[in-house]
Amino acid sequence: MKKFEKLFSQFIKFLFVSGIGWLIDFSLYVILTTKFNVEIFYANIFSSIPAISYVFLISTKKIFTKSHRNNLTIIQKYMIYFIYQLLLIFFISIVAENLYILAGKYNLNFKMMKIIIKILITPVTMTINFFVIKYLAEKL
Repeated sequence: MKKFEKLFSQFIKFLFVSGIGWLIDFSLYVILTTKFNVEIFYANIFSSIPAISYVFLISTKKIFTKSHRNNLTIIQKYMIYFIYQLLLIFFISIVAENLYILAGKYNLNFKMMKIIIKILITPVTMTINFFVIKYLAEKL
């Protein structure tokens, strides 16, 4: 039961940190898509980089227990996380762009669609990121 309590506590803290990261990401995304008319694919990639860096650094320092193995430095773990994030963001950006195109085919071309799509994909990526950062911080 203590393992579940620890996991739950970490997840709640991670949600808070990720929420701040999401605000960074979302703010940049909105500016890029609405003010500069950047395509969803590129806007999602560019807006994500500062956010993922923030979430990784705060999470590994404040939320997760450090691995006693010391196999990898924090920089090495960040590089693994960054590469993983680039792959995830690339994949999610393709999905988001296709959702936007699909919505257009059904005449759902209202101004908020780009923002709605960003909101829809966030819970999926946030949950995956929790387990990836936890593994990197505590197991490697």
